[in-house]
Amino acid sequence: MHRRHATWDWFTRRAFLGTAAGAAAGVYGLAQGLAAEVPSTFDGKDFKLRAPEANAKRGGVLRYGTLSAPAHFDVHQSGTIANMGTQGAMYDNLIRRDPRDSGQSIIPDLAHSWEIAQDGKTYTFFLRKGVKFHDGGDFTAEDVQATFQRIIFPPQGFSSPRTPLFSTVEAINIRDSHTIEFKLREARPKEFILGAFASGWNLIVRKKTLEDNNYSLRQVMDYPGTGPFRHKKRVDKEVWVMERNPDYWNEGLPYLDGIEFYHLVAFSPELGSALLAGKIDYGRLLDPVTLQKVQNAPGMTGTNFYQSVIQAVWVNNVKKPFDDPRVRRAMHLVFDRPVLVEVVKDIAPMLVGGFIYPFSDFATPPEKLRLGGPQFTAS
Repeated sequence: MHRRHATWDWFTRRAFLGTAAGAAAGVYGLAQGLAAEVPSTFDGKDFKLRAPEANAKRGGVLRYGTLSAPAHFDVHQSGTIANMGTQGAMYDNLIRRDPRDSGQSIIPDLAHSWEIAQDGKTYTFFLRKGVKFHDGGDFTAEDVQATFQRIIFPPQGFSSPRTPLFSTVEAINIRDSHTIEFKLREARPKEFILGAFASGWNLIVRKKTLEDNNYSLRQVMDYPGTGPFRHKKRVDKEVWVMERNPDYWNEGLPYLDGIEFYHLVAFSPELGSALLAGKIDYGRLLDPVTLQKVQNAPGMTGTNFYQSVIQAVWVNNVKKPFDDPRVRRAMHLVFDRPVLVEVVKDIAPMLVGGFIYPFSDFATPPEKLRLGGPQFTAS
């Protein structure tokens, strides 16, 4: 939900598009549905992202109200908007989802081009040259290797919800300073594999940063990225301030001069009042009363939208009677999910689905979901 008269015209990066232009399905980062066909060979040496408008407005600071008090700062080990909603603006991916078509297409990011072998077992990415991290370090294939080595072959004590996406990867090889390949033990659909790489959670971090912090970034809030915005200051549970990266590799971006992420709890009166009073320009997860006020206020707009969040009932399996699988099965059968979705539609619009977007090619068809079987509600 956002104010129409904010100081920006176009969301330039993943921080405003929700998990990297909609690239993540929940915390897993699965490829979303309705995706465009993914080419096996893509030459994007001259590709640069631009706003669809001919004369996009520049300047201004976006004041964004969102949950921004993460338990730690290691995005690779996270699955919450408290991390991605703020930190994502400071980083880039290897490849990414296109914000201009709601993430249906995969486009270049730090890798300008890619090639997929005919047998589907080798993915080669060609990296941009001249890219700098915020601390001045050069971006090379070593940073990509270190990032994905950590995600795919996690060290002890590291836990990422997205590690299983790369279960078929057996080796990450550096061919030269700006070429890297991923070898698979067996092929998977290219839409799935490239979708996994394009998940906004798999942001690229510097190898030296990982080495300097013993491969744990949980307590490092401003580790350098290559993204369009860079860390300026943070006040815990209040605000995270970022400024435009003047050396961003995608010339002309970002359009904003900065972003201020204000920590405001979802559905809270504080969030609603801050938006209505003009203290923030954009807020997400408004309570339904505030949303109605926004929709009726001159110069403001508000909308409901589906997001990749699992809504479910979780029980403690070690406590009676839930330790009995028959009881859990009975609970599963008695819940009428379409009715539950109907009941809460005015507060949180949902679809009956599973851990994958209900409209994805990989998802169980809605007709089968209505007949029974494992179901969750995705808001």
